[in-house]
Amino acid sequence: MKKNKIFLGIIAFLAIICINSCKKIEEEPPTKVLMQGTWELTAAENASGQNILNTVAFPVTAIQLTDDNGMLGSQGPLFTYTVYGGSQWVTASAKIKQAFDYANFRFNTGEFFVAAGNPTRFTVEAKLQATALAGGLTDVLTILGVGQGWLQQVIYHKFIDVKVTIPKVDNTEERNTMIWEFDNQTTAAYNYKDGQGNIILWGGWPVNNFSKGKYTFTKRITGLNDIITAHL
Repeated sequence: MKKNKIFLGIIAFLAIICINSCKKIEEEPPTKVLMQGTWELTAAENASGQNILNTVAFPVTAIQLTDDNGMLGSQGPLFTYTVYGGSQWVTASAKIKQAFDYANFRFNTGEFFVAAGNPTRFTVEAKLQATALAGGLTDVLTILGVGQGWLQQVIYHKFIDVKVTIPKVDNTEERNTMIWEFDNQTTAAYNYKDGQGNIILWGGWPVNNFSKGKYTFTKRITGLNDIITAHL
């Protein structure tokens, strides 16, 4: 009888642990919900661990992720570097600054896609388009080495299986940091659209040549305009 009571006590104890554990798992917010909000890029490293924050932020990289999968912000230089990078980056940087008119709050757009639940990888698609009235994307692409036959004013750069981590702040439920990692599991696809909006494969740059990197964003309570203004 005594053994049975001990056994039942152990079962009850394990059941309580299981219920609490399951409850915690159920209460974990979906990854997509955690990603939503306004974020500022505060750290950036290439595949070698070198700091490249000043290389990819002109003057700052800030994004807003919305519940309808939208992405809005000053991410143009970041994705241009990720796709093209290379030896011509320093030369192209001056032209890139002219092409993206963030000082007047002309932002780039894009989309992000996350499976239901708590996946650790997602897809992000950046619509690369010059936002300055006098700027042109084709000038930037030419400097970077894109052939004449592939010059477009708008290109959609999609990255699949980008790793995302949104850790809790120590001993709290707050999640103020989001980390994106373009690693060996990440793949790319580049497209443009015809006059009817049909997606067409863009072969102006090898999809396997994108730059691997780790990008750390910090959540902000201010809007994109305020973040940009603070860095002018």
